[in-house]
Amino acid sequence: MIINEKEIEPINSNMYLDELFKKSVFIDIETTGLSRKYSQIISITLLFHDCEKYKITQIFCQYKVDEPEALKFFKNIIKEKIYIITYNGNSFDLPFLMERAEKYNIDIDFNSFIKIDLYNCLIKFKNKIKTANLKLKTIEEYFNINRHDTLTGKDILTLYEAYRLEPRQEFSSLILEHNYEDVYNLPKVMNSIFTLYDEVLFLQNLAIPINYRDISIKNNLLQCKFNVITDICKDFISHNINYKMYLSIDKQVLEMVIPLNYFKDETIKEFCFINKDEYGINSFTAIRGIKRNLIPIKFNDKLYYDNIMRVIEKIVFENFK
Repeated sequence: MIINEKEIEPINSNMYLDELFKKSVFIDIETTGLSRKYSQIISITLLFHDCEKYKITQIFCQYKVDEPEALKFFKNIIKEKIYIITYNGNSFDLPFLMERAEKYNIDIDFNSFIKIDLYNCLIKFKNKIKTANLKLKTIEEYFNINRHDTLTGKDILTLYEAYRLEPRQEFSSLILEHNYEDVYNLPKVMNSIFTLYDEVLFLQNLAIPINYRDISIKNNLLQCKFNVITDICKDFISHNINYKMYLSIDKQVLEMVIPLNYFKDETIKEFCFINKDEYGINSFTAIRGIKRNLIPIKFNDKLYYDNIMRVIEKIVFENFK
């Protein structure tokens, strides 16, 4: 087994994401095939914050017998982290590692971590970003993230087979360089994904990426359901006279239901609003001719997303600040 460690420059992100990254481990693996039962680990690469610096650690299995020690070394690195961040890792990397760990009776419980799969995040934007596919290299190119490595998965298998026949360092170095860039670019990909959302609310231990399509009005109720990232320890429920809110830690989902006042007449076919005095909101987009204490949420066919965001922000900050 070969262990490589390298300190890297600080990750360029906003202060809130940086705090999240310090609690995270970015993971990517290379394997001899897709079968969790019959294939084996070639390498595990991890990016994480340790001793006030970011570093990348790579574990290379020279031979099949290295797998148990590699998994134990991996388990020891991740044990203090809260978040596991991958690209398509929920479908491949993590189940693969779990299966291999079970084979050697090594207890690795990924359910104790909050898992962030950047591939799953991007699926929601596949029509917006209009790429040929959602492969990591394609996404890196879309976000103008540089990659020096040009190898494919097939190339990695060929190199590993060659290494087994003749364990030359140049073979292992090429494999590890490929796996290194897969992980090194993940924080950049995550930063870029956050720019795709319509809004993002950051608190100390809660990030709420918001797409406007996750906001709707039904039966005079403003309904919101957002995927969130949080290390809050338990579910949170708030039943207020002005709203209901539920935070599910297991699902990492925040739901809100906000009752709206409703008005229509011969000239106005639909006007949904809230009273600013009930929420203590002073800055909002008003409509000429409408009382100044009424915050427009929907006027005829137009949704006032800036006003909706002021309401959501007010509720979130009241409960989680």
